[in-house]
Amino acid sequence: MNILSLCRQFFDSVCYFPKLPIKSFLIFLLTLVHFSFSVHVFAAEIAAENPTVGTEVAPKVSPPPELSTYKLEVGDSFVVTVDGYPEYSKERIPVPIQPDGYVSYPVIGLIKVAGLTVSELEAQMQSAFSKHLPTARVFVTLMQPKRTILVFGAVEPRPRGNLHVFEVGQVYLLQALASAGINYALADLTDISIWRDGKLYKRVDYIKLISAGGPDIPLKDYDMISVPSIFQQRPVRVIGAVITPGVYPIAAPQVPAIQVLKLAGGSRADFADLHKSEIITRTERILVDLTAEDAGAMLGPGDMLYVPLAEAKISVIGAVEKPGQYVITEPVLLGQAIAMAGGFNEERANPKKCLLTRADGTEEELNFDQVHSEVYLNPKDQLRVRERTRLDWRVITFATSFVNLLVTVLIRYNN
Repeated sequence: MNILSLCRQFFDSVCYFPKLPIKSFLIFLLTLVHFSFSVHVFAAEIAAENPTVGTEVAPKVSPPPELSTYKLEVGDSFVVTVDGYPEYSKERIPVPIQPDGYVSYPVIGLIKVAGLTVSELEAQMQSAFSKHLPTARVFVTLMQPKRTILVFGAVEPRPRGNLHVFEVGQVYLLQALASAGINYALADLTDISIWRDGKLYKRVDYIKLISAGGPDIPLKDYDMISVPSIFQQRPVRVIGAVITPGVYPIAAPQVPAIQVLKLAGGSRADFADLHKSEIITRTERILVDLTAEDAGAMLGPGDMLYVPLAEAKISVIGAVEKPGQYVITEPVLLGQAIAMAGGFNEERANPKKCLLTRADGTEEELNFDQVHSEVYLNPKDQLRVRERTRLDWRVITFATSFVNLLVTVLIRYNN
């Protein structure tokens, strides 16, 4: 019912009211016309803002993004509009690409999607629908794809961890590394690894990749990139005649061999042949003299310092079974030195009278029975086991007889 019909009904009903004065009637009539015009304008504005259900409005179609080269992958999703057949459209529920790369769609059935561009998929679906619905028009719109990549190791720390979400279809290695922020002071750029589905997928030399200008490596959703640290993953190792052999982290790309020796507590005095030390790398063995003041040998992460044993000897002589010199690799106890020489000569040895001469010439008397568990022999030391005093009864008998004869002669001479 419009405003004109309302006015007509109003004038028809006026006849039933008492007659009004002309002036009052004119005022009332002008007021009614003004009210009618205002209502008409208000209704027109509402109609412009909210078209009625029966009004046909052309749908607004935003131009799709530039996806001419992007290949669909597992994990992507898209929406489908089948013009003229809304029952086959899926505009509100995106269609996900299954792990096998296929999707199942009404009328079409199974269709291989992974590896196609959006335009190629749209063409295939259009062709499949045309066989059953010749007038159908198919439109495919890719949902904004996201890729989640984990980058850990020698990269800049992030407040929320090292998960990186990229609002693009395809992510490449260099893009992920740039987003993570490599810590160039710590990173071993020659041994970056990519892990996929819990397995090592590829090792990459970042320096060679940049020098050669590519090709860059495409990544998949939930790939993991490990950037190892040159200090944490490959420290230096020290072996041989040092105080504390072991593995030691270093805080610089290269460290002097003398400093590495100090990390291991230094060499074992008198047992290390510092003149013939070696630096062992992945490709070579380098001879180095660590006694030289200008020794400029350097070690890098993963290298090894080897300090060989010198030929250290002690001497055990005197009343032992096997007197001679013996090679030792560490300081030995007095009892061990005696054992190396075969033990005491039971007939001649006097364990209480041992003489220890040190390499510097100092001497000390030792009682083996009392101190053998506390005294150590070092290289070039000498241990002499003295012989005990032995009585020769033949000499005593001869001496006694001689004395008796001498006394007898003197007695007779005096008489």
